[in-house]
Amino acid sequence: MIRNERQYRIISSQRKHLADALDELVGSTLTTVEDGTDIDQAAWKSRIARDSLASEIASLDEELQEYELLQRGVMHSLTVSSVRDLPDALVRARIASGLTQRDLAERLGLKEQQIQKYEANNYATASLRRIQEVMDALDVRLAGGIDLPRTATPLSQLKTRLRQLGFDRQMIDRRLMRDSNGITGAAGVAQIIQRLSRLLDVPMAVLTSDSEPAPALATAGWFKTSRSAAQPALEAYSRYAEGLAKIVVRATEGLQILPRPGTAREIREGIETALDEFDVDDAEPAMSSALLLKATLRYVNGLGIPVIALRDPGAFHGACFFHDGRPVIVLKQTTDSPARWLADLLHELDHIRSETGSGLRTWIELGEISAWNEAPEEQHANDFAADILFSGRAEPVVNQCLRAANGSVQRLKSVVRDVAMQAEVPPDILANYLAYRLGEQRINWWGTASTFQESASSWRIVTDELIPLLDIGSLDAVDREILIDALAS
Repeated sequence: MIRNERQYRIISSQRKHLADALDELVGSTLTTVEDGTDIDQAAWKSRIARDSLASEIASLDEELQEYELLQRGVMHSLTVSSVRDLPDALVRARIASGLTQRDLAERLGLKEQQIQKYEANNYATASLRRIQEVMDALDVRLAGGIDLPRTATPLSQLKTRLRQLGFDRQMIDRRLMRDSNGITGAAGVAQIIQRLSRLLDVPMAVLTSDSEPAPALATAGWFKTSRSAAQPALEAYSRYAEGLAKIVVRATEGLQILPRPGTAREIREGIETALDEFDVDDAEPAMSSALLLKATLRYVNGLGIPVIALRDPGAFHGACFFHDGRPVIVLKQTTDSPARWLADLLHELDHIRSETGSGLRTWIELGEISAWNEAPEEQHANDFAADILFSGRAEPVVNQCLRAANGSVQRLKSVVRDVAMQAEVPPDILANYLAYRLGEQRINWWGTASTFQESASSWRIVTDELIPLLDIGSLDAVDREILIDALAS
């Protein structure tokens, strides 16, 4: 959701870039695949790429059009069907009222940064009293009712069962049963159940039962979760991600698995080699984090480790799965910041690198991947990522920042870009690492770090690097459609 003019300009630029990429792709590909017979590998990959680009463009168009309509005052009412919809409705109401985040802050007697934090976190830290104060400041009223239960249908019963398994309504409607609208016949419902049974590795009898207790959807992976992740929802989404990982393993069976990397220095050297494949502007020594993300993905994929990108809210931010001895990394962020995606990727790579082959256990951890965590394994993974990102010079660069700021946290923001340029490190990566280090001292600097983030379609970058690795023709029709749906939306 677009919250201010700066985000509007960034999204507009992204939309143009994606549209140009889609035009180029369509112009270079004439082959289409109508069914699953005589599958043309290049055509399937082209379809995934086209559908993925078109889906992302459509999503950006919705955001841009909504922001424009709100600014013009065309929208006079907003639909709030549940409490979950209220935070976004408050942001929309502010925009429709012609107020900036600073304007709203002044009405409430707060700092602008506090409103930015509220909106960025969907008012998760705001009390009911504060939310009411925001509504009063915006002069909006909430009127509604509660829908009573309706007569159950096969589809509604299936949705109820999925909620019992831990999936929320948004995940069910947007991902698991997105194409279920209009399906009423038994055959159509059975097809959906078969697909979900395959994806979630749950017997069809369990999905259709209305009497048996819902089983726990435990998985065999290593996870890095959000602090607010609820256990049933985490386990359910993790099972979904693990199902995708298994499909990707089947689609990359021909991918050669190289020995796992050793030291951070060896990995950095491998990434530097991958960087040579890209055009780097010599006039900009501190390369962009987006370029560094591309090179790191190229290196990791070259090890025989595919990386899947998801962007659903909640649950975990990163996960490692092993299937038939083959590793898969799943990254999931709602942010576009390539620096955050890159840190998550290297964090998970350390878990894979450290795996001994003695068997995996489900690893549930609290906190953002890049946030301070006292668990030794997490400290090691974060330090490992920093060693790679700073070429082993993380501590000297931090000390350089502190000297330039005369030891003042308040002055750190003013020195980040200059120090980053001298250290040949992207500013957003340096800002995030400073926030991580300050977190050790219980100082929250993430709000300031967010102002340095480079905007790039990170989900698109990860997906574009995965597609060439896939042998779509090796999958059956069910797996093929599951994977295409996941990569295209």
